[in-house]
Amino acid sequence: MRVRHLAAAILATLAMGGHALADEPASVYNRANHLFAQGDYSGALALYDSISRQNPDLEYNRGAAHLKLGSLGKATLHFMRAQRLRPGDDDTLANLKYIETKKVDREPAEEPGAAATALEWISGLGAVAHITWMALVFYALSTIMAVALILAPPGAWRARIMLGLVIVLTATLCSGALALYRIHLFENRSLAVVMAPQAPVYPDPTSAAEPVFTLHEATIVRLGRVEGNYIFATLASGHSGWMDRASLERI
Repeated sequence: MRVRHLAAAILATLAMGGHALADEPASVYNRANHLFAQGDYSGALALYDSISRQNPDLEYNRGAAHLKLGSLGKATLHFMRAQRLRPGDDDTLANLKYIETKKVDREPAEEPGAAATALEWISGLGAVAHITWMALVFYALSTIMAVALILAPPGAWRARIMLGLVIVLTATLCSGALALYRIHLFENRSLAVVMAPQAPVYPDPTSAAEPVFTLHEATIVRLGRVEGNYIFATLASGHSGWMDRASLERI
């Protein structure tokens, strides 16, 4: 199991505002990695958790530390968060597959088809903000080229501007569609991980009835509507029921 080292550009995004030193998060992160390498996983985790910014490498290292400490639920949570921030990462997927072999609840995994694999690859091409900015830049270029096309006299240059406009419009549509797809994925993946060693699932939003089945630590569920302290949860297999929200942590 290895930890991730943040690139300088990523570390810059972790810098705190106000009077904090710009290199403080980098220093904390490096100390945490050093402790991890020495086998002090609890100490490393405490330092990782003190950095309050979202980053796939940071989430990956949190997951790695929890896995070393034997906390499958927390490890799954942070590896899934790393996967959401950087879809398709091989190391993250490998660790999630390893956890799958160790946890109690093992649902049959379906091999993704070609279309699903392609969409997963596309979803990892960049952050939503970057893709959105790219779409806006292409849109601005297409507007400029459209004006140039109107003003250009007939001839070879007009044909070249037309070709360029078609290319830029295509790039605008593709980047815009990709941004919307990434937003759709983020808003519709309301998932959670079971944190309790055992979590009963009830037929109604109450513990008065007998549980229909029991889930165990590190199981992933899709979340539905909430009633009081209970939330409707659905497994990948389609089995569902009401669970105490305290037994789950949202990804």
